[in-house]
Amino acid sequence: MKKKVLFAAVCLSLLLAAGGGLAWKAATKETGGGRDGKVRALFDEPKPVLLEDVGISGETEARAYPVTTGASREAPLSFRVSGPLVQVRVQPGNEVKQGDVLLEIDPRDFRDNITVLEAQLSGALAGLEKARLDFERATSLLAEKVISQASFDAAKSAHDSSAASVKNIRAQLTIARHQLEDTKLRAPFDGIVAAKLVENHQVVAAGNVVMTMFDLSDLEVLTNIPENEIAHKPLVPGETASVEFTPLPGHRFQVFLKEWSTAPDPLTRTYSVTFRLPAPDGAKILPGMTGQLFWSGRKGENAEITVPESALVSHGNGETAVWVFDPATSTATRRNIRTGGVTGGGRIRVLEGLSGGEQFVAAGAAFVVEGMRIRPLTSK
Repeated sequence: MKKKVLFAAVCLSLLLAAGGGLAWKAATKETGGGRDGKVRALFDEPKPVLLEDVGISGETEARAYPVTTGASREAPLSFRVSGPLVQVRVQPGNEVKQGDVLLEIDPRDFRDNITVLEAQLSGALAGLEKARLDFERATSLLAEKVISQASFDAAKSAHDSSAASVKNIRAQLTIARHQLEDTKLRAPFDGIVAAKLVENHQVVAAGNVVMTMFDLSDLEVLTNIPENEIAHKPLVPGETASVEFTPLPGHRFQVFLKEWSTAPDPLTRTYSVTFRLPAPDGAKILPGMTGQLFWSGRKGENAEITVPESALVSHGNGETAVWVFDPATSTATRRNIRTGGVTGGGRIRVLEGLSGGEQFVAAGAAFVVEGMRIRPLTSK
């Protein structure tokens, strides 16, 4: 009896399964093939994607480069004479004018030297006057043939020697007065004291750096440009760019191209470029500050092509591609490309695979498959 019941249950299950299968087949027939029909509907319906024209964003895009700031003039200052300091009139951070006294060495020894030389000059002048009178008398006596030629020559030699002695002492006196003036270290230009390396009463030696000054009326913005990008930059003095400093986010300042190197660094293969930044009003920019320089490339056919990172898709074999839009069929075709480095704004440089006049999927590339119909959501 149990075997008959079990057999009947199995038969009923098979009948229900067969009926369900017939019902599913009928349903799929009505809906156009079930999952396959939905897939066909997916391809028939154009999907919106964000497209971008090749070359437009890459031709004049402002690339970003790290920068450091320096003063237009930096002067390490030292005394021309030695001696103990007796006055320190400024401290780091003080603003000074050209000619202001910054430090002073004890001037007593230099004044005493001048006094000695002045006394020697007085004696030499007296000796020169006596030698002049003797020479004039010798000249008259020689004309009357009262004295010999040898006596006349001796008088002339004494006069010339006295004149040379006076000239020598006067030169020493000039040097001594210069040395006295050099006991005061003066500012060579308007600027700011950057560093003070000595303290009052310290004995300093001639030629040793004791203070550093910066001229902040103009600043220098220094950066390095890769060799494959410098050729596409407008290397013309006065060419403009903009810079944003790390301590002042959101504030950009205009800078002007000043100079550039013509030989690359042998290790990094980059060229040193310097921009001039006039001191901005209301912003304290100091040497050593870092930031980013935004510099557009030259317009024209030599401009490089870049794509956003969101446009890239990868194969299983490690190759990189983008989806290129065909307006005739409204479909996208995957095309392999060769990429370079990263540029400003998170864009990738394309070395091969794309050309001007084409369009590619800039956003939504991960959801595109071969043969899918698409429509532009927004075209740049």
